[in-house]
Amino acid sequence: MKLNKEQFDAFRMEIATFGNVPILSQYCGIGCVFCKVHTDSYLGHYPKIPMIDKEDLLEGFKFINPKVNYVRLGAGVLVAPHTDPFLHPDIYEFIKIASEYFPEKKITTVTTGAYIREDKLDYLNSIQNFGIDLSLITMQRKRESIIPRSERMRTMELLKRAPLNKCTLMFTGDIDDIKRDLELLYSLNVHKRVRQILVRRMEHTATSQPKLKELSSQCIEHYEECISWVKDNYPEVIFTVPILKDVFRGGNNEYFIDADYRIENQKEIVMNMPEGTIVNLINPLSGYDYFTKAFENIPNVKTNLIQNHLYGGSVSVAGLLNHRDIREQFNPEQNDVMILPSEMYNADGLDLLGEPVSALEEYYNAKIILA
Repeated sequence: MKLNKEQFDAFRMEIATFGNVPILSQYCGIGCVFCKVHTDSYLGHYPKIPMIDKEDLLEGFKFINPKVNYVRLGAGVLVAPHTDPFLHPDIYEFIKIASEYFPEKKITTVTTGAYIREDKLDYLNSIQNFGIDLSLITMQRKRESIIPRSERMRTMELLKRAPLNKCTLMFTGDIDDIKRDLELLYSLNVHKRVRQILVRRMEHTATSQPKLKELSSQCIEHYEECISWVKDNYPEVIFTVPILKDVFRGGNNEYFIDADYRIENQKEIVMNMPEGTIVNLINPLSGYDYFTKAFENIPNVKTNLIQNHLYGGSVSVAGLLNHRDIREQFNPEQNDVMILPSEMYNADGLDLLGEPVSALEEYYNAKIILA
């Protein structure tokens, strides 16, 4: 085992929480403007992971949730983020080991593709349950301003020959860019070989690079227009939903289905409480209006908007909410029960700043339910 106790605890937490097996922390050097390695102070809470060995890999597999359909090798969400799995010298062997260990699951690697060896593509194609999640970003003129080391020629070869599971495009703010990108993918029949083509909104945080903030602002300004065009012209292409608004229905209803299921579950929880119990729902920006409308006729339930001040920027999701932001923004007059998004907590039951649910229960002297 190469990992010390601190590294192993972080390694285990990442796997159990997100299904990602972080295999190294080496900075990839591609230079993507999205990279948080040097700007996200919170990520400094987690130790860097050395290149893991086969023993570490097999030990990590024990913490994969048996319910998940995917096992991802490489960059984590919190541990070893924004590296590239193909920097690890044993990555091709690791993919094979994972495919045989989890024959019923899909093995994936999230990558820009910059370090994939083209002479290994036939080998990768031979592994039936492996697929690359290719972060294509864009193939238009803005590509090099977003990914300085863009490896255009290699990327084209991957689009033609690699075993792809998912292909992700980033809307640059220019409708013509997304049009040309989708035309390219369809001309290469990528849409017939992947599980999904995903169009993403470009996000930024308060500490993001100025270039990213500029690009992200352009993207956000025109994102609804972009998605309306995508829905009309490529209805099978899905897209991220930053806020639960009707304009985003259609391309990927999973977000709405999940929200409706959660609302139904929360209403059932409320119905089983003693009469007169005052319930406060903690909502991120992404779902606040949607949940407020759903609970408007239930008098003892109040929805509360908690914005992502810790990260700031355009962040709107539940997974980045934390106790600090809740304490700063939530000051209820009545509060018997609080319902919080379960995404706020990792597999160890801790929020982003390392606090357990009990700390917030004690602060508010209220019962907390994760749902």
